[in-house]
Amino acid sequence: MDLGILYSFRRCPYAMRARWAIMRCNLKVELREVSLKDKPVELISTSKKGTVPVLITRDSKVIDESFGIILWAISMNCSDKLLRETLIANMEGIKLIVYENDNSFKYHLDRYKYPNRYPYSNQNIHKNKALEILYGWNEKIKHSSKSSRKGWLLNNNESIADWCVWPFVRQYRNIDPHSFDQDPNLTYLSSWLNYYLKDKFYEILMEKSKKWEANQEPLYFPNIES
Repeated sequence: MDLGILYSFRRCPYAMRARWAIMRCNLKVELREVSLKDKPVELISTSKKGTVPVLITRDSKVIDESFGIILWAISMNCSDKLLRETLIANMEGIKLIVYENDNSFKYHLDRYKYPNRYPYSNQNIHKNKALEILYGWNEKIKHSSKSSRKGWLLNNNESIADWCVWPFVRQYRNIDPHSFDQDPNLTYLSSWLNYYLKDKFYEILMEKSKKWEANQEPLYFPNIES
């Protein structure tokens, strides 16, 4: 049974982390893939922001923030007891990391990745500013890995902070994969990112879908047998 409608865009990191949470919590939604250059009126009329992701739940509640969609998914069906406990015990720490990602890191990432959109910005300065943040995250993961088999951004357990951040780190790496992978100050962060990129669900997360059109047959995400 589907639990709502999700307006999404495959490569958007905000939409990616929302879909990741939905998939990790074993939920299923109707997927509406949109073109950011030609947004459907249904999306705009549903959310004044007009940006993805937007979830319309089965009881008609609108959630138009990816962090909110993640919390919804966990509240609906999360079998990972440790993840739930980490969320409850470390919400403030999670919010701090997510805030740093969604504000400082995203700001510099955009100006490094899309220099033509920001002609008055210095691309190299923003690259280095973003890199400073990545180095800080690398140290967090390095410290965490000393007391557990796997390092995470917050303490010793995977949390939704990791879910929220990795799609953006992926975006940074895609600009210059060789430089990212060879940087000795990103060793732990690189291993952490690869954990997600090599996950069995990653290919499902990134499957291409046709642009949604009104009155078409519903497409569901994840597109796997229950």
